[in-house]
Amino acid sequence: MIDWSRDPVWLDKEISQIVGQAGHRNREVDLLFKVWLIEGGEQWIFCHLEIQTNYEANFDFRIDLYNSGLKWLFQRDVLTLVLLTDVNPDWRPDKYHFELGGFVSNRLFPMCKVLDRLATDWKDDRSLVVEVSRAQIAALRTSRDPQARYNAKTQLVRNLYTAGYDADQIREIFRLIDWMMHLRLDLSRQFNEELIAYEKELQMPYVTSIERHAEQRGLEQGLEQGLKKGLERGSTRILMRILSRICGEVPEEIHAKIETLSLEQRETLGEAAIDFRSLDDLKNWLTNHS
Repeated sequence: MIDWSRDPVWLDKEISQIVGQAGHRNREVDLLFKVWLIEGGEQWIFCHLEIQTNYEANFDFRIDLYNSGLKWLFQRDVLTLVLLTDVNPDWRPDKYHFELGGFVSNRLFPMCKVLDRLATDWKDDRSLVVEVSRAQIAALRTSRDPQARYNAKTQLVRNLYTAGYDADQIREIFRLIDWMMHLRLDLSRQFNEELIAYEKELQMPYVTSIERHAEQRGLEQGLEQGLKKGLERGSTRILMRILSRICGEVPEEIHAKIETLSLEQRETLGEAAIDFRSLDDLKNWLTNHS
């Protein structure tokens, strides 16, 4: 429907007004942009793309609220599209309905479930967007299983070498997968060693080299020793800095709870934090591990 010969106009500042967070990246409403339709002459439309990575109660109500807010702000119709990148096959919100006293409000919104697409029409697709989607699903599925994450990451990266990408493309996708699927230190070393051997076998030294491997090993060893020394002293300073970068400002009561965690629990929290997307993820983790 969209005329992609005309560049979309991104509206980051405008979208933040809906939830009163001007000047900050909004974590609820993801993307808002203006595009032109292939058929329609001067007609144009706002597109609101909502990317949801986990189940959320009353998600349909929030979608209806944001669509109404954007429509009120711009005084124009807004097309809301929902992209679900979670791993729950049974969660498929695609409408909001309210009816009372003769008043009826019914909003249907197009929904794309990445989990479905990867198993059907994207199954053999090796394009950049699909590979990133595949890595996202694998990262969520293996968030609590280090060995499964290692296996999934190994397979995803190996697939890059047979998908027809050039060296620069492989490096670009690898960096993204490497960031999304962080491995435990021992598994990270094993992964690097096997990747070096695999590239030598294929004669494709695109990602690894002796220098990069040595640098990575030194970085990992230094990080491991630094974290161990800091945690042994009972300090949570490094952990809190990591959590603040990921979750935003951490309230004092949450900080106090983290102070009561054992050394082992803090290490587990540090690994789990890689998959956090908000402060609610941290709160849920603490509730489940108190």
